[in-house]
This record gives sequence, structure tokens and C-alpha cells, in this order.
Amino acid sequence: MKNGQSRRDVPKRHVLSQGGYEVYAVDAFAVRNISKVDEEFTHFATYRDFEGLIPEGEVWVSESLLATEGLYFVANAIAQLRRAEAGVPDETAYEAGLNVERILRRRLDGARYRGGRPHKRVPQAVYVEDYLTLPDSKFAIEVWRIDGGVVRSLYKTDYTEGGHGYVYPWVPKGQIWVEAALHRAELPFILAHEYLELRLMRDDGMDYDPAHETCVKVEFDLRRGKGIHRLLTRGRERPTKPDLPRLTAPEVFEHVLKHYRK
Repeated sequence: MKNGQSRRDVPKRHVLSQGGYEVYAVDAFAVRNISKVDEEFTHFATYRDFEGLIPEGEVWVSESLLATEGLYFVANAIAQLRRAEAGVPDETAYEAGLNVERILRRRLDGARYRGGRPHKRVPQAVYVEDYLTLPDSKFAIEVWRIDGGVVRSLYKTDYTEGGHGYVYPWVPKGQIWVEAALHRAELPFILAHEYLELRLMRDDGMDYDPAHETCVKVEFDLRRGKGIHRLLTRGRERPTKPDLPRLTAPEVFEHVLKHYRK
């Protein structure tokens, strides 16, 4: 957690008690801002995921998605917890949670899960807003705010925050997707991660896992006013939408290669 900050700094409200667990809605942006570099709060998490932050017996769900997808996330979390506490391996418990979530999505929404298989044309229901276009030197990259719930129902149940076509075959190569449910003030951090990850994979030949790990560190530092912060903001407190085209400046990628690439 960030120095001087703790679970007391995370706004949360009690939602329900279920199966011996307490479910709270939280500000996911606030959680990510105090998390450690190796902790990634997505749309929900449990005390097993964030020891020292989430109290034992609690499930935290993103407030912004509670009304639309909270049921799925809570069911997933409790399925994981019950299996983990029964002694099954964490990976097996994780898959069990995903399976429960997929079943609920299909039964309640009629969603036909495609297991990552792309459509010939991306369904219009995915797109929410054309956010901006990045002037990349090889080809312009459209950044879209998208409905993450549709993506989770169709392509990848644990999809979160953002993605691009060099990781996911169902995202066009010339696009980056960021969740519409994210707080707008958080979009610059997520977009910096996704764009620089794309560049590491496309231009430096990195595989996804090391590229992702690298950009987690870039994003972590950016949230704390370090690293590429000065190259984007020219000294202001935090990056905003008008700063984002500077992500494509050569010095930004060079900084990442020099200071973050192993």
C-alpha cells in the first residue's frame, strides 16, 4: 500500500452478507491508487487476494459495476473462496469461480460465450464512446471506451480495465479498448499501460507476460507521479486526456526501454 495510506482510506459501503462473507462496494480507483506494484485490483477481490488491505471474510466489488455485474462477481468470488478454503489449489479455485460466473451470465443474460473466438465484425454493443486517436508512427490507434460487461460475456470472463489487439484476437489491431465504467480520471493510467504494452509487443518483440509486468510498473510509477509522468504532464500533478497523444513521443518509449525493460 502507498505510504501513509491504509484500508481506512478506501470508501466502502456494506452491500450484503452471503455464505458467511461480507460484501462491500468500493471505489476501485481508490483501491488501485494505494495498492502495491504486484497487486492488481480488478472488479472484485477477496481477503485472500489482498492480505493486509481487505479484512478476512470480506469481498470487495467495484461500486461502478455493482448494479450491472455485481451478482456475477460476488458469485465468482464466493465460489473461489469456498474451494480455496476446502484446500483445492488456487488455480483450480480460480477456474471454478469463472465457470460459475459464465453459467450465470448465460442463464440470466442469454450470453453465448465464445471462449475468445472473434466475430468477423465487432458487435456494436461493445462500443460506448470514441475516446481519442493516438498518432502512432506506424498507424493511428483508435481508443474506445467499451462495455466491459459485453466483453466478459462474449470473449473473456476475467477481462478487466483495458486491452489491445496484440493480446486479444477479438480486438482490432488498430484499437485499444478501455472500460467505460472506469473513472475518467483513471483513463490516462490505464491507457498508458495498454499503449506501451502494445508497443513492447509490436516493436520490441516482447511476449505478453513480460510486457504486461513491465507496464504494470510503468503504470504504478505514473500513478505516483514518477517515471514517464514528467514526459506527459510537463510538471502538472496528474496526466489528463490532452496529455495522452504525448504517449507516442519517441522519448516516452525510449524511457520505458531504458528504465523498465529487463
